[in-house]
Amino acid sequence: MAGGRANGRIGWKPVLMGMLLASTALHGVQAASTATAVPQVAQQTGTRAFAIAGGPLPGVLAAYGQAAGLQILYPTDIAQGLSSPGVTGTMAPREALVRLLAGTGLTARFVDADTVTLEKPVSGSDGATMLDTMTVQGVASSDRGRSEGSGSYTATGPSASATKLDLTPRETPQSVTVMTRQRMDDQGLNEIRDVLDQTVGVSRMQRGAVGSDGDEVFARGFAVTNYQVNGIPRSTVYGFDDSISDMAIFDRVEVVRGASGLLNGVGEPSASVNLVRKRPTSTVQGYAEAQAGSWNRYRGEADLSGPLTENGRLRGRIVGAYQDNDSFLDRLHGRKKVLYGVLEADITEDTTWTAGIEYQKHRSDHASNAGFPLFYADGTKTDFSRSYNSGANWAYHMHDNLTVFSELKHRFGDGWTATLNLEHSRREYDSLLGFGTNGDLNRDGTGMSVWAGRWNSNLEQTTVSADVNGGFDLFGRRHDLMAGVSGYYAKRDGLDYPLWYIDGYDPSISNYFTWNGNIARPTLVPTGWSQTDERQMAAYAATRLRPTDALSIILGSRISRWEQIEESHPDGAEGTYGKRSENGVLTPYAGVVLDLTDIWSVYASYTSIFKPQNYKDASGQTLDPLDGDAYETGVKAEFFGGALNASAAVFLIKQNNLGEVDPGRFTPSGAQAYRAVKGAESRGFEIEAAGEVMTGWQVGGGYSHSSVKNASGQRMMTYVPRDSVKLFSTYRLPGAWNRLTVGGNVKWEGNVYTGTGAERYDRDGYAVVDLMARYQITDKVSATLNVNNVLDKKYMSSIDVSGYYGEPRNVLLSLRATW
Repeated sequence: MAGGRANGRIGWKPVLMGMLLASTALHGVQAASTATAVPQVAQQTGTRAFAIAGGPLPGVLAAYGQAAGLQILYPTDIAQGLSSPGVTGTMAPREALVRLLAGTGLTARFVDADTVTLEKPVSGSDGATMLDTMTVQGVASSDRGRSEGSGSYTATGPSASATKLDLTPRETPQSVTVMTRQRMDDQGLNEIRDVLDQTVGVSRMQRGAVGSDGDEVFARGFAVTNYQVNGIPRSTVYGFDDSISDMAIFDRVEVVRGASGLLNGVGEPSASVNLVRKRPTSTVQGYAEAQAGSWNRYRGEADLSGPLTENGRLRGRIVGAYQDNDSFLDRLHGRKKVLYGVLEADITEDTTWTAGIEYQKHRSDHASNAGFPLFYADGTKTDFSRSYNSGANWAYHMHDNLTVFSELKHRFGDGWTATLNLEHSRREYDSLLGFGTNGDLNRDGTGMSVWAGRWNSNLEQTTVSADVNGGFDLFGRRHDLMAGVSGYYAKRDGLDYPLWYIDGYDPSISNYFTWNGNIARPTLVPTGWSQTDERQMAAYAATRLRPTDALSIILGSRISRWEQIEESHPDGAEGTYGKRSENGVLTPYAGVVLDLTDIWSVYASYTSIFKPQNYKDASGQTLDPLDGDAYETGVKAEFFGGALNASAAVFLIKQNNLGEVDPGRFTPSGAQAYRAVKGAESRGFEIEAAGEVMTGWQVGGGYSHSSVKNASGQRMMTYVPRDSVKLFSTYRLPGAWNRLTVGGNVKWEGNVYTGTGAERYDRDGYAVVDLMARYQITDKVSATLNVNNVLDKKYMSSIDVSGYYGEPRNVLLSLRATW
């Protein structure tokens, strides 16, 4: 939240030109790609033991893919309503696939060594048999967990987000939620904050416009600060996270609840959010979508992917999105631009190189960082309209992010892989602050004034990681091993500007009730410059030992070195220099999974917690690092061969030096002061299910409870809900109505409060209901209608430092064409 030295913004025109060139190349090969099938590769050889029961085809296919180590991709509609006899016995994967497809009318085709697509033959006019042009086919073997095209609300392959070992949800000894591409499309979730708002066990406290620091996300009672993209962690310094990312460029979001120190090194024991980018496909596919919704919301999005050479060894993908919208808040206006391009090349049969560029720019105008006062000066509660905007007309928030990345993956014999990742990001945030929440509101509208100032910084982060992953034989059994090293350098620098109290500026608001954002804009002259440098280097390893077929033991550890240097150079005064470092920080990880049956497993896990903090107390001193331990145990189930996953977990988190708001106290710079709490504990449980319950019926959701208390047993974080229920479900109608899919969503949060005594504000629990319907107009064109908060429930999404309402009833209409 510091100032910024330079005001220049990252240019997006060169990025756009590169995207257009890539798009031209893709269009140039589209005709040839659809006319000529991608050359087939050698199918898997050898035999395997299969024991897959019959049932709905999507579930049987998921079980087969896991047993055979293959990715099975197909358009959702061709598997709807079909059943499979299953397959039992020892045979080649190809033979097993033929058997389980018997009677379905579908055919299979290998598009690479690890990927199979399903196709539905149609009869040509000359009586010959020809294949449909598929809209979803082929994926690189480097992305076996891809959710796009699966039509599922649960993980369709292994995930490495918890331990960097490729584990299914059932094999992972922590709570994992995978928000798939299908789920995000069905609910119209276009921003990561919307995705997290629908994630079990996660609570979003919205109290400001997009791009401000007025949004916080919590899990298990603690703030979520750990973000990754394709497994690469972001610095926790302000401005580096991906908490406002647009979802157009991502295939899925994997949320691991609990501590994730093995991969992140530093962080809260709340959750880790891993955004997984879309990758190029082996055949041409794409879509174009237009959206229109309440409050003048308009959005266009397009995605084109496919091979760039005739032999398919070079593939590319380009994604673009533009959105312009008002808000239910008066005057608030937002817009964003998103561009993404990626190339994937098979350098050899065993080596794949991926390189790409990602650009996002977000801006909010007439934007506040907070809501409105909860109390009048006489101690009675206020009652504002949901549309009240406390932002000044000149206030804005802008984020300009550019990232380039590269991945080199080599596949050795016996299933071993080595991966080298490089990433460099350049960012700028610029916030001109002006929000009217300062003062004590009188009943005649007097007493309030504007908090004013500016945050503007340039940021850079360079990350390098190298990993190996594979299996080994020991005592006659097969086990798994992962080891790697990583490091990043992050830098924030720029000019500092006056904050909150500005000489010669009158911030007073004459009448708060009739105020429409009109107030003089302050003249903000830089007062100096500051810089923050952060480095983290680490080595880590984990292994999954399998003493028996039913028992897996996961052991891992990370050793980290962390350093942060802060410099401040005020004009006309002596500068300050502060350095904090932690060397040899050991983060152990242990987990055990025991399969009780083919469906049910029990598990337990442990990891430690470590996070340096940026919070400062009233004297300006930085709080000591967080430390503690996190425990979790539970039961997991995998129904219909993995088409439906369910879990129940209980957890205990012990933490010291937890930073908590110190009410009414500020640091010497005028920022909110925090105090360190010793002996904080979070206890709770979670229940979740996601996937296909029966043919055409998808569900995703669950219940969570968490309670945070200090060493004296007093409740902490009282403004964060302890209890919540989130459940979304869709059903594709059978028979003559099979072009129609209907769905509904319920989100309930329990009561919360803030303050004490006469200044205590209570918010009762509330429930919001959403409805959804999608109609398949043709095989390639569909229309989706989302009606959110259909009962127009009036509720506050945050009551922490001010009041902020959740969205009233709103509508979003989406029209999508695929090819």
